[in-house]
Amino acid sequence: MKHIAIAALLALTAPAVQAADIILSNDNNAVGVKGQTFDLLAAEITKRLGDGTTVEVHHSGSLFDQKTQIQGLQLGSATLIAPTSGIYATMAPGVSALTLPFLLSTPEQVQEAMQDETVRAAFLPDFEAKNIVPVAVWMNGPRELSYKGDKAILLPEDMAGVKVRVQSVPSDIAAMNAVGANVIAMSWSEVPTALQQGVIDAVEPTANALSGAGLVEIIDQMTKFGYQYSFYIVGANKTWWDGMSESDRAAVQEALDVATAWNFENAAKENAAGYQEVIDAGKPVNELTPEQRAAWAEAMKPVWKEFGDDVVGEAAMARLREIGGVN
Repeated sequence: MKHIAIAALLALTAPAVQAADIILSNDNNAVGVKGQTFDLLAAEITKRLGDGTTVEVHHSGSLFDQKTQIQGLQLGSATLIAPTSGIYATMAPGVSALTLPFLLSTPEQVQEAMQDETVRAAFLPDFEAKNIVPVAVWMNGPRELSYKGDKAILLPEDMAGVKVRVQSVPSDIAAMNAVGANVIAMSWSEVPTALQQGVIDAVEPTANALSGAGLVEIIDQMTKFGYQYSFYIVGANKTWWDGMSESDRAAVQEALDVATAWNFENAAKENAAGYQEVIDAGKPVNELTPEQRAAWAEAMKPVWKEFGDDVVGEAAMARLREIGGVN
């Protein structure tokens, strides 16, 4: 009943956003894959809805940052946002199951999980109760460990005491705690200074995010462990989405499909370029053996129960294990 009441209140208080007033809020920079995907989406929406449609794109958190964008979307002050899936975790805890360590490891697996009815049932009601509807999924890439220091981090025990930055996402924090790290949650915008000043020793972003933030010159090396496959959930203000005419909604969905296809193709290219940038800078990129990667997976496995089975239930976790091809 509480969720219904909140949804009803939001529906009454949210500004009526028309198709001619579409506001896209990007919490990341304009030059990366996500920023370019937003710009393409804006162009594709404008093309389909006509010259009379005003589509605004706000990059680099200039409208809403990582912490405030959910509320901005709920209230209709933004029409579409695309934060990493973990940002939604506080309002829809079930979504954390999709980024459990060493569970889903490819874009195809992520997309299949997002479209699976059993998995969606674990988080969709919470989205809708908050006046949000997920309308697309964009890729970011495998999260790798980049850090300062001469010693290579190859096994979970090597993380003991390492000050690592993660998002303010409970499952991410728990995963790093499980390997003995000193976990520090902070906004991405604070990371370059924190890494330079020694407030943190390590970060775990994708290669393209590492490059986009100018961190390649600051780190000493990278370990490719890909402990989760990072992705963005494109959320729409539900009042706006449901209130569009069928033809306008179909046009926006077509624009989303075009932007999403471009995103899938170019996220992989940008990550490849990010790895190469680290190599070209003379920084070691450490590859794990299957045995080493298995050790990381085993060390973080307890997180699955707390943020998987205990939250989404056995049926959803069974489907996620099936999709990810893991036991």
